[in-house]
Amino acid sequence: MIISQTFLLNVSIARKHINLDESDLDNLLKEYNSKYTGLEKKLKKTISLEQAYHIAKVFNRTIEDFITDDFTPFDLITTHIKTQEYIQQNVKTIKDQNIITKFINAYVIIVIKDFEKGAQFTNSDIIPKLPPIHNQESSIDWTAGLLKGLVTNTNSFRKSSHDNDPKNRGEAIYQLNDQVPKDVIDKAIKKVDAFWLKKFHQEAKNKLLSDKK
Repeated sequence: MIISQTFLLNVSIARKHINLDESDLDNLLKEYNSKYTGLEKKLKKTISLEQAYHIAKVFNRTIEDFITDDFTPFDLITTHIKTQEYIQQNVKTIKDQNIITKFINAYVIIVIKDFEKGAQFTNSDIIPKLPPIHNQESSIDWTAGLLKGLVTNTNSFRKSSHDNDPKNRGEAIYQLNDQVPKDVIDKAIKKVDAFWLKKFHQEAKNKLLSDKK
């Protein structure tokens, strides 16, 4: 495969869309002993297939996704989980809130999919388990998208033992009306990052084994 200059032109568009500069890509490519800075100035030159593969992987994509004249940049939440974590850790400012909130319901579904019918929880039980960007949210809209009809607000509240403010009644407690339907779980799986999903399942498995000891 010949890596055309179209590849780097579209990578430039993609990185700018999620607020990454060339040095950020250098940092994300360190594990492959690869460097990005300067490549955009060499558009008339070719780059190796291996280098193109690693660059595409940063965005959780294939080389072919960048070789098109009708290119549309990718939302942050669909990029590689390591890229999302890098952006969060480096306090990148994402101005487009739609990038942050897109697909959040799918990730919430994955977190609650194994909850038993009648299980009760608060937003703070769920949000820390979400991937970077989403775990910065302060609330979840339980009436929208895939989450619609799954839970009920119990109109009761849970207050942190460290909260001594008498005016603060605490967090709303929600209750799962029934186990999450398989078709809803299947839809959610198609929307979430595959790397995050594998990591989430492994952590859940490790916790289960730890609890049994």
